[in-house]
Amino acid sequence: MKHWAVLVLPLVLGGCQNSLVNSLPASDYQGKVPDGLNQKLLVLNDAPIQSSRGATTHFIYEEDKALLTIVEKLRSNRWYWNMNKSEVADDIRFHTCNQYGEAINQGLGVRTWFVNGFVTDVISAGDCN
Repeated sequence: MKHWAVLVLPLVLGGCQNSLVNSLPASDYQGKVPDGLNQKLLVLNDAPIQSSRGATTHFIYEEDKALLTIVEKLRSNRWYWNMNKSEVADDIRFHTCNQYGEAINQGLGVRTWFVNGFVTDVISAGDCN
């Protein structure tokens, strides 16, 4: 029985990530980053989910678009995001530029997806000046 659990658990946990990848909001963004940066960004796809008090955060990097989506998901389906895109856009841009500004200037696009809420506009080169 233990052997089956070892084999099945990664599939179940991996399925959660894959279902979000398959349901990512559409984006027309198309960028290109240097190979070294691309390799560092690919590691984010396997990074553990970060947990906070009421939400989880993880990253999905789409190599073909050079697009990083920061996925924010509430822990309960009964909860909802009590904010709207226009009110938080400047704060999110400021935070994103502080965290990823150098990579953004090299061609990375970054957006934040509040699952069951909204997705921010892609922050790209020139937006962090």
